[in-house]
Amino acid sequence: MEYKNVKKFINSQKNWLEGFTLAEVLITLGVIGIVAAMTLPTVINKHQERVTVARVKKFYSVMNQALLFAIKDNGYVNDWSFVEYDENNISRSDKFVSYIKPYLHIAKFCGAESGCISATYKNLKGTTLGTDYDKHKRYSKMILNDGSYLWIRNSIGSDSVNSSTECNATDAGVKNVCGLIWLDINGKKEPNTLGRDVFVFFILKDRIIPHGNDDCNGKSTGWGCSGYILQHDNMKYFYK
Repeated sequence: MEYKNVKKFINSQKNWLEGFTLAEVLITLGVIGIVAAMTLPTVINKHQERVTVARVKKFYSVMNQALLFAIKDNGYVNDWSFVEYDENNISRSDKFVSYIKPYLHIAKFCGAESGCISATYKNLKGTTLGTDYDKHKRYSKMILNDGSYLWIRNSIGSDSVNSSTECNATDAGVKNVCGLIWLDINGKKEPNTLGRDVFVFFILKDRIIPHGNDDCNGKSTGWGCSGYILQHDNMKYFYK
């Protein structure tokens, strides 16, 4: 009895399959392929957006905590030593970073030397940034344990912000800037672009804040996109 039931089931499936021609099967597979090709990039982009937002928010929290520990032990940032270069012509920012370095999880520290970050970065418009951060001795560079690239510069004597003394810079409408932080969330991987995988923050005397907000949209340079992400918890500026 059981054998007859199995045989009957097999025959029913055979009849069902015989109801489709080869052309119909190929057309069905083609439609499935087209739908997958149309939806898969959206799914991947949404996933990448969630990952990026999460990493920016995590870094912002961790970096502020590290700065608070540094302030507890060394005083407010405007009381730290801001030097141009020491007797060995070491980057002024290495001394600045030495205050906060003990509270970061660093896999490799390059300081003023090259070898820690990518050589070329772009803005959202696709224009290559004019500074080779990896080779520039004004920036203190490092690789964090999670693979992120990080480079920091204090504001004294800067050629890109209005500054003459420590914590006295004005940049993007923000006053009393002590320094800037660049974060490349995925390290050596592309696209190495502001607003996509590279984000910028200001160091003030008592906290870290994102660089801008209103200047972040799909047609902007991307400098202010860290602020947009932290405020809106998404990257919808790509669709503006």
